[in-house]
Order: sequence, then structure tokens, then C-alpha cells
Amino acid sequence: MTHDVGGSATDDAIARDEHAFAPWEVRVDALMRVLTDPSRPGGPVMLVDELRRGIESLAPEAYVRLGYYEKWLLSMLAILDERGTIDAANVRRRATEIERTLRDHDHDHDERVT
Repeated sequence: MTHDVGGSATDDAIARDEHAFAPWEVRVDALMRVLTDPSRPGGPVMLVDELRRGIESLAPEAYVRLGYYEKWLLSMLAILDERGTIDAANVRRRATEIERTLRDHDHDHDERVT
């Protein structure tokens, strides 16, 4: 099983250095904390166990390819879609539109009008 790699022998070095979190990673972490907060009115929207189930449900190639917070984000998206809280297809469609807009956007903002 791709997801159960604990204790597996490997020659790969373990990265022990800290890295700065990207803004989107901080937001994903905050979203997970809000969604799983038992003290929120109405209780948690999802459980950490569900997050793990969603991560373990990823296709093996996605599990290997994706980063830590990417796995969290896809798991939360799937759980919220299962519950009818959001429509994952609409979220993916909008993300694709945003990605396309950013890719096609002229990023030369250094020109100054005088």
C-alpha cells in the first residue's frame, strides 16, 4: 500500500530542515483547524480521522506526487463535497480559471508611467 510507508527501508535522506510556509499552505492549515474545531458553534464540520481517510483515498500516483498540504486540501475538498457543503467540480473549475488567468497575465509590472 502506497500510503503506509512507515518503517519502510529507504536510502533517501530525510530532510530535517524547516522551510518557510507558502501563504497557501498557511491558509490550508488554518482551514483544517477551523473545520475540525470542536468548540465552533455546531461542532466540527469534519474530523481529523476523515482528513486521514481522504488522504489515504488518493490514487497512489497522486499520493506520491503531491505535497503535504496539497493532500490535506484535496482531502478536505472531497469530504466537503461528500457532505454537500461545496461542489468540488465547481471549485476545480474555478481553480482552473484562476490558474489560466494567472498564467496568461502579463507579469511585467515594473514599467512606470511618467
